[in-house]
Amino acid sequence: MGRLFWIVVGLVIFYNIFLKEEKKPSVIYQPTTSPSYTPSTNYDSSPSFGNYNCTVDCSGHEAGYKWAEDNMIDDEDDCSGNSLSFIEGCQQYVEDNN
Repeated sequence: MGRLFWIVVGLVIFYNIFLKEEKKPSVIYQPTTSPSYTPSTNYDSSPSFGNYNCTVDCSGHEAGYKWAEDNMIDDEDDCSGNSLSFIEGCQQYVEDNN
């Protein structure tokens, strides 16, 4: 009986070390956040972001909008920056949320 016990223990150890597949952690994909306000494209003219026209794309407006959203800006006087499109995006956020 003692010999059978050790054979079983050896097989269990062998199985756990060499044969048993480890469970892989489940991957949870989180959606990336994007601005609540999405730019619209006017087919007659250049794209626009809310009440403001964009030049090529609306990335500056989107960045300003996202910044205002992240910083809970509620006054257009708090919208500042080096880019007119960034400031307009911030102002659009204030307009949308007041």
